[in-house]
Amino acid sequence: MARFIRALFWIAFAAIALRAESLSDVLARMDQSARGLRTFSAKMKRTEYTKVLPNDKDESEGLRLVKRANGQTVGIVQFFGKNPHTIRFAGKTVEDYFPEAKLVQVYDAGKFGKMGKQVDQLLLIGIGVPSADLRRDFDITISGTETIGGKLTTRLELIPKDKDLKKHAEKIELWIPEGESIPLQSKVTLTSGNYDQVNYSDVQVNPSLPDSAFDLKLPPDVKRVQVK
Repeated sequence: MARFIRALFWIAFAAIALRAESLSDVLARMDQSARGLRTFSAKMKRTEYTKVLPNDKDESEGLRLVKRANGQTVGIVQFFGKNPHTIRFAGKTVEDYFPEAKLVQVYDAGKFGKMGKQVDQLLLIGIGVPSADLRRDFDITISGTETIGGKLTTRLELIPKDKDLKKHAEKIELWIPEGESIPLQSKVTLTSGNYDQVNYSDVQVNPSLPDSAFDLKLPPDVKRVQVK
């Protein structure tokens, strides 16, 4: 009986291994999706883990929107909960708006090293980004398969090449469903052992979204700070 059970295990293992996708297959689908992406929307669930507090995980809900027009990508990410804030991406500029503080922090997204501590931006890698850009900034490998939300996914592991970014971020992981191109889950693990994870649901590719959905709704007395 034990030998029979072991045989079943290895048959199942082999079946999963045969279904594992190659890196080139996954990146090719991501490239195809990036070329055809005009708009994107999804609900988000974010989990923030702090290593020194192993039983402490902060969870919050959010919304992500992406639009491409005239060769430029614009994105809005809203995080709700006890520390609400909205991030807007436009070209190489990132604005992070904290409504309770009436504060907007402005970053240069072209400087990964300068953004090392900004986990929010790193969590959003993988949607509408060509593989050439990913390969330029990261060493990419497949680190296994995993079932998430009933879907078999391929887990990509991205190791930063930038020496400044590597001081803060150990790796980024993306879980891509079989035959699809949009991550169901992304995770940033910091060198401190802390991690941030985002799970997507209600994913819509090329929905109809008004231009106003990509504007920050700022009060007149908001303070803007350029982060160098």
